[in-house]
Order: sequence, then C-alpha cells, then structure tokens
Amino acid sequence: MGKSVSTPPVPDYVGAAKQQGIDNLTAARQSNVMSNPNMYTPFGNQTVTYSNPTFDQASYDAALAKYNAGNVDRNQYYQTGGGSGDAGTGYTYFDQAGYDAAQAKRGAAPTREGFMTGGGQPTVTQTLTPQAQQTLESQQRVQTALANLGEVGIANAYDTLSKPFVPTSTDIKKDFGGYGAVPLADQYGLAQAKTAADTYGLAQREIDTSGLTQMPTNSGINAQQAILARLDPTIQAGDVSFKQALANQGLAPGTAAYDAAYRNRQMGINDLYSQAALQGINIDMAARQQGLNEQLSKAGLYNTAVGQNFGQGVTADQLRNAAIGQNFGQGMTSQGTQFSQGLNKAQFQNTAQQQQLAQDFALRSQPINEIIGLMGGSQIQLPQFQGYQGTSVAPAPTFAGTQAQYQGQLGAANAQNAANAQGMQGLFGLGAAGLMAPAGTFKGLFG
Repeated sequence: MGKSVSTPPVPDYVGAAKQQGIDNLTAARQSNVMSNPNMYTPFGNQTVTYSNPTFDQASYDAALAKYNAGNVDRNQYYQTGGGSGDAGTGYTYFDQAGYDAAQAKRGAAPTREGFMTGGGQPTVTQTLTPQAQQTLESQQRVQTALANLGEVGIANAYDTLSKPFVPTSTDIKKDFGGYGAVPLADQYGLAQAKTAADTYGLAQREIDTSGLTQMPTNSGINAQQAILARLDPTIQAGDVSFKQALANQGLAPGTAAYDAAYRNRQMGINDLYSQAALQGINIDMAARQQGLNEQLSKAGLYNTAVGQNFGQGVTADQLRNAAIGQNFGQGMTSQGTQFSQGLNKAQFQNTAQQQQLAQDFALRSQPINEIIGLMGGSQIQLPQFQGYQGTSVAPAPTFAGTQAQYQGQLGAANAQNAANAQGMQGLFGLGAAGLMAPAGTFKGLFG
C-alpha cells in the first residue's frame, strides 16, 4: 500500500515577486549595456557608463539575522513510529513534508541584490579630437561675436521701427502737365448751317402769259378773226353772184328751189367759216404754245442759273466747313500731342515716385534684415554620434515559474493521494469478501 503524500507547502509568492523585480532590473541593465556601445569616430568618441547601486549593509545584516533566528531544526522532524504500520515499533523516520512546510513558511533567505538601491543611471560622455575641439571653440567665439553684434543691430532696428514710416517723396503728380481740355470748335469758326437761296435769286413760281397770243374766245382779236376778215369779202361777192344766178334761172325767193339752193349756199358758207375758225384756232394754239415754250425756256434758264449759284454757294459752304474741320482736327491733334506728353510726364513722375518709395522701404527693412542674417549665420556644427538607445530584454519568468512549479507539485500530490485512496478501497473490499467466504477459501494467499 502506498504512503500518503502531504500537500506541498505554498510557495513564498512575495519573495518570488521580489526576485522577479530583481531579475527585471538586471535584464533592463543588460539591455541598456547591449544597446549603447561605446563609439570611436575620426571626430572623437562617445562612451556610456552606468552608476553603481548602493548596498544597504545594515538592513541586509538585520534581515539575515532574523532569517537565521527562524532556522528550522531538522532534528525536530525525526519521529519514532509505534504500534502497527510501515514504521513499525521503534522505527525512526524523517518527516520531510512537515520540514518542507516549515521551510516554506519561513521564506527564502535574503539576498544581497534585494538590498541594492539606485544604480544603473547611464552617463553619455562625448569627447572630441583636439582638432575638432579647436574648431568647435572657434565656432563658439564666432557665435558669441555675432550675438554681440546682434545686440547692436537690435538697437538700430528698434530706433528705426520706433519712428513712423514717412516716404522721402510724397508729391505724386496727378495732373497731366497742366494741359487744357479739348479745344472748342468755335475757336476755328462755326460751320454754315444752310445757304440762303434768296441770296442768288428765287425760282419763277408763275409764268407771265400776258404777251402770248390770246385764246380763240373772241373773233377778230386773233388769227381766226384775220382769216374770217379775209373770207368775208369773198363770201359777200359770192352771195351777189349766187342771187343773180338764181334770178337768171327764174327762181324767186320763197320758192322751194330757191330755198333749197339758198340752204345749200348757207351750208357751204358755214363750212367755210368752220374751216376758217378751225384754222385760226390751230394757228392761235400754235402761236400760244410757241410763246409758252419761250417763257418756259426763259424761266428754266433763270432757275438753272439760280441753282448753279446756289450749288456754288453750297460748295463754298462745304469748303469753308472743311477748312474749319481741318483746323479743328489740327487743334485736336496738337492738344492730343500735348496731352500725351503730359501723360508721359505724369507716368514718369509716378515711376520715379515708386522707385523712391521702394528705396525707402529697403532702407527701413535693412536693419531688420541684418538682424535676421546675424541670428541665422554661422550655426555651430557638432559631430553627430548615435543617440542613447533604451531597449528592453524580456526578463526570466521567475514568478511564473514559481507558480508553475507549485501547481505541478500540487497536481502530483493529488494524483498520488487519489491512487492511494483507490488502493485502500480495494483492500477494504477484499476484507469484506474474506469475512463472508467459507473457512479456508483464501488459504495460501497470505503467508
């Protein structure tokens, strides 16, 4: 039958945690040492050193004395067995489980690392070569001289900025050289609005017909009268001859033959008068038309002369107006030339003013630019070394290992005790069976 295994003692978790802190600090220090090597370059070197921790000797001695005072006596865990059992009567054995439990309760012995404080502070030292050191000192002297000169420049800039900005030339010409406005047209004469027609005579509005042959309205005052006057004696002589002829024929007035002959005679006479009247009318009309044409020609010649005179007057007005326009144009050209000259002069003055203003701004900004140049000039240049690197290395899992070890021991003990319990149950079962079996059943099984 297996022996019962005691539960393992609970580890000193506080001590394990302290040891974990010590391990962490050791790992961090080692990480810093590995990550920050000493460097040696043509310009100089850089070394990294770490301060030493302070050891608290008095506290360590006190803790060690207290630990030793609680020392577990092994002799107290030697026991002598009595009665039945594995130990047997008078058998002496060592109670390892009890001793381990007492040791665990006592805790771990103090270590020197637990009483170390501080230390590990890195110190980076950069040392230049003699030539680089000399160059650095020269640059520092130049920087100091520039700084002193900058104080003088600050005073100049302050004096400049404390005064209002006043340009040296503020008389900007806005006129165009004193030239007048556009010339007036009446300075060169006014254009003729119109040409008076009555100056050259008026056109005939009516034709004078008083001297023309009269219309054939009254006999005896025109060509018809003259023809009839010439025809009357012939007709009168013919009437006498006609009447005599009728009488010779024996025709008396009042007879039908006489009346018929006389009627024919009158019709002939009427025809002669009609022809004479028509001929006179035609002659009168022709004479009147001839006179009218002469009057029309005379009026046309007069009106043509008046028109020519009027046209010549208009032409004269146009020529005079053209001369006035030419003089006005020449005046405009002359005025434009003077205006352009004045404008060029004004532009030149504005350009000169702008240049002068730019010079004033430059003079005002010069002290400020000098200060900016002095502040940014000749910066000190140091050799570049690797910066301090703070890396980390994972520490040993002391605390976790302690927990795992305890869990393993606890599991082993529980497994052993479980196996022992099963064995005891088997023995108890056999004993019960032996009590119930007939005598001699298990003979020979046990000695």
